Amino acid sequence: MLRIGHNQNTNMLPMFYFLSQGNPDLDWVIGQPTTHNKLLAEGKIDLAPISAFSYGEHWRDYAILPDLSVSTKGRVGSILLFTKYPLKELDGRKVALTSHSATSVNLLKIILKEFYHCMPEYVIMDAGLSEMMAEADAGLLIADQAIQASLSKPEAQIIDLGEEWFRQTGCPMTFSVWAYPKYLIHEKGEEIRNIHELLISGRNKALNHMDEIVNTCVQMLGATSDFWVDYFNQFSYTLDSELQRGLSRYFEYCVKYGQLEEQPEILIWPEDLGLRE
Repeated sequence: MLRIGHNQNTNMLPMFYFLSQGNPDLDWVIGQPTTHNKLLAEGKIDLAPISAFSYGEHWRDYAILPDLSVSTKGRVGSILLFTKYPLKELDGRKVALTSHSATSVNLLKIILKEFYHCMPEYVIMDAGLSEMMAEADAGLLIADQAIQASLSKPEAQIIDLGEEWFRQTGCPMTFSVWAYPKYLIHEKGEEIRNIHELLISGRNKALNHMDEIVNTCVQMLGATSDFWVDYFNQFSYTLDSELQRGLSRYFEYCVKYGQLEEQPEILIWPEDLGLRE
């Protein structure tokens, strides 16, 4: 049995909506990206849609499933910085960071340092927007929490990090990849292949039935159907060569600013590992 990380945020619905939660060969472990990052690193789950940054930390031990990610080419709509000041004025000011993401937290640090020459005072807060803004000059939220905050029409400037990254670099941004320990190729290779096929099939079915996904999101978080159609139109759930180049560019900046020790290689099973059977 494979232990699989299950992220219940709306941006992951196209990955999970049509998967059978009753599959006896799979054990679903619900959590936020940072929870899955930790569990995978500790060997407590076998496979998960983890933060792309976490893959970068563990790339020598992990592999990535082909053609699966959570990416955007520009606006993402749910990786949002709420700020009282323009980005160029955040130097030395307090910026609250979500505890649920590694990729987005490091992406914000790159954007502020590389493009605005800012070094704020960062503080991790497991809190909502109102608590963040009461304690800090800006707050970073992700996923459903970010969407709910933006829908509340807060008195703050809202910066979409995917849009800002694309504006500055011209690159798409991959926020999450499906990763697993390399040793499972030999120990549970057939099971990895099977879950990969299941994930691809579930994703493709969802993308062909987005009306169901949209209706579910309206029930979960409100807003209009048009809002959710526009939201999902920004996403790519593949991992093509352009997305891989964008991810490599992100890793380059992570290395430049000491967030990663070395430039990770993007190792996609089975081609890049030389482990064909």
